[in-house]
Amino acid sequence: MASLLPLKPTASRDDREIEPRLVGVDDPEAETVLSAISSTTARQILDLVYENPRPASELADELDSSLQNVSYHLERLEDAGILEVVEVWYSERGREMDVYAPGNSALVLYAGAEEAKPSLSDALHRALGGVGLVGLTSALVHTHATASTDTGSDVGIMGKQTSQPDPTYWETVVNFATGPGGAVLALGLCTIALAFAIWYWRSYRPATRRTGRVGQTEI
Repeated sequence: MASLLPLKPTASRDDREIEPRLVGVDDPEAETVLSAISSTTARQILDLVYENPRPASELADELDSSLQNVSYHLERLEDAGILEVVEVWYSERGREMDVYAPGNSALVLYAGAEEAKPSLSDALHRALGGVGLVGLTSALVHTHATASTDTGSDVGIMGKQTSQPDPTYWETVVNFATGPGGAVLALGLCTIALAFAIWYWRSYRPATRRTGRVGQTEI
């Protein structure tokens, strides 16, 4: 009669949405992580678990080590946040076995994060500089278009010069917004906003969440 107990794996590392974990050499957690993987046995356990989630007994058999020794290193790796229990299997005798899997898709030790991390303030300054340049360009375009339109348009009947009333503030704004200057301004602002959004989602946000990438050394 087939056993009703889950004797084989039902989950894998790829089934979980996990991201790389980056630890700076000057971070407080670096000492805990390095201490947990300082042993050759601990690194061998980590290597096997990254291949497939496993219980302590299977790891002990793979490494030809005692269950007590493997359990000791598993506990340290779990305390350091490197491994985690993702499932419970059962032995043929019905005993529960915790199944260990990596807590992250990769564990990376890095240095120099301050230089690698994109600067939001620098990006904003560049964006504001672009806005100023676009504003100046649109003003010049509007002035040129207005001057071209006004030339020869003030001559009335019998060739006499006629005077036009000064436009109101609202009329000036409407004329700018509906003219070529407004079009240049709108296009420029949209381009800057799109470029900033792409930079934020592709560069700044991932770097902020993962604490930088310079000087990475994968463990």
